Amino acid sequence: MTQPRVWKIHLDRPLRHGGWRSLSDAERERARRLGSARERHRFMVAHAALRAILGEVCGVRAARLAFHTEDGGRPYVTLPHGRVATGFNLSHGRGAPDFNLSHSEEWALVAVAPPGSRVGVDVEWIREDLDCLAMAGSMYQPEEVDRLREAGPSGLRTGYFRLWTAKEAYVKAVGVGLAGLRDVLVREESTTHGAVLSPPGAALPVRWLDVAPGYAAAVVTTAAAS
Repeated sequence: MTQPRVWKIHLDRPLRHGGWRSLSDAERERARRLGSARERHRFMVAHAALRAILGEVCGVRAARLAFHTEDGGRPYVTLPHGRVATGFNLSHGRGAPDFNLSHSEEWALVAVAPPGSRVGVDVEWIREDLDCLAMAGSMYQPEEVDRLREAGPSGLRTGYFRLWTAKEAYVKAVGVGLAGLRDVLVREESTTHGAVLSPPGAALPVRWLDVAPGYAAAVVTTAAAS
């Protein structure tokens, strides 16, 4: 399966030229409803960057991209009739590429996969105010909790968030929602790769991403349902 492309966006940078105009009315209204100027700015930067990336991949002006949602709320984009996505060597099939957006504090990730694939990406700021072992005991598989205990104080917090990002990237790729997190088992094969398992499906590869100090991130790709 072709690897997705992942873009890293620093959300505290200035909004790109034309970024506000590229957003839809619904996106502008969502930005206006956010509680602080920083939150509004970060939302606008993230969504303008998503539109710019998809616009280049799809060969469509960013403001003209048409977004829709599946029944479960997962977003997707459609192409004008006859258009084929050709950017970034993603033209491995007919139709629109799949994409996913995640943001946490000052960083966002945009993942784009070829037609015929589905991608999920997640980035998380590693919080210091979370009881990671207690949370893992209620949300994670026993095998994962045991691994976190064995990691000791130095590796527990980072390990917890690495597992979380892999799980969330998986459920975002397959579209089952956060309720599916408890059913997901993550096995770490190396510092950069692992596998995500969720009954009754087969194992899917997960790739951990280096975003910035104090952050964890992961991306998962699967075949689209036929």
